[in-house]
Amino acid sequence: MRSLVFCYAPEDETAACELARFLEANLAYRVALEECRVRPDFDLIDAAERALSADAALVLLSPASVPKTWKRERWEPVFFGGAEEFRTPLGFALLRECKFPELFRRRQFFDLSQKFLQGSRQVKHWLMRPEGVASRTDAFPELRAAIADWPGISLGIAPDLARDFASACAGDFEGVYCVACHGRSAAGILGDIGYAAGLRLPGNVQQNRDALVTACATNRWLFVFEGLPAEHRDLVNLGGKSSAIVTSDESAPRVPVEDIGAAFLISTRNEAQCGPLVGPATLLTYDLLQSDFTEGLRLGWALLAVLKSAGRFAESVEVLAAMEKAARARNDDMALYKIEWEQSWTSDDSDAWTVRILPTASEEVAQLNLFE
Repeated sequence: MRSLVFCYAPEDETAACELARFLEANLAYRVALEECRVRPDFDLIDAAERALSADAALVLLSPASVPKTWKRERWEPVFFGGAEEFRTPLGFALLRECKFPELFRRRQFFDLSQKFLQGSRQVKHWLMRPEGVASRTDAFPELRAAIADWPGISLGIAPDLARDFASACAGDFEGVYCVACHGRSAAGILGDIGYAAGLRLPGNVQQNRDALVTACATNRWLFVFEGLPAEHRDLVNLGGKSSAIVTSDESAPRVPVEDIGAAFLISTRNEAQCGPLVGPATLLTYDLLQSDFTEGLRLGWALLAVLKSAGRFAESVEVLAAMEKAARARNDDMALYKIEWEQSWTSDDSDAWTVRILPTASEEVAQLNLFE
């Protein structure tokens, strides 16, 4: 974990601790409060010079912390030359009005003297994106307090409000991910979360959730779960530094069948095109297995190939089980032979999946008549 050092006076310890708690809840930083605290033989300039050895440093300005006399030959080599030499992000946070060089305002300068929380947010934005402070908004005060200022989960939020908030307050998070959960199993929901966040989850349901909990412990992500069944609310409460919105909508968005076919039922599939459509393709496969077994089986094999390529084997097991059930109901021995052959290489032991999976059976899906 990266280190952030505060340079401050003992009189400002309450404010320093409050700011540190806020930043540690939102960022993968450990805030050091002890090593650069001002004392009689160790002034603010000395403290800043030592702090430059950390990953980032923040100088807290107040009448108690600033030196009685600002000598440019002392502070300029540290606050400007030293920061550039060590390439250490260095910021200035004004806690209480005091005298300091106006040049500080031209650097990463944050005024916490009037609105402490607003200034704290600005410090967070800077540390989250050192290359430039993120855009800010004062809208959505309740949601910001509940899930943007601190990790948390908000339930029953109107879909439009959730989307507007996610767009306007994206700067409060390292990543914002929308996950459609309508009709999805636990394995499917976790698989979609992993895909959205760019994580490969090759385990069973419990292993995949554990991996997500580990990732969320250090990543400030926002997940917007649309159409999440009530029984899966605990599943997606991943904790750590992540936040979540569960929307109040129940109806699933309609994805044209033609879009699913254009993504999955071609000879050379584009994984980037298929990834966001895995959920709708899975639901369509299950429907077709009941209404049009042949087409459902063909789409199922194509879906299975995509899932396996992405390492989403918990979902692969479920898709194969659905195909097997449909084939048994029809007493289709040929289909069962292919399905069981595939299942023989797919185990609930995720450690075996990455080495034992063979190419998906019946990959000849390019010339399908699903939409004819």
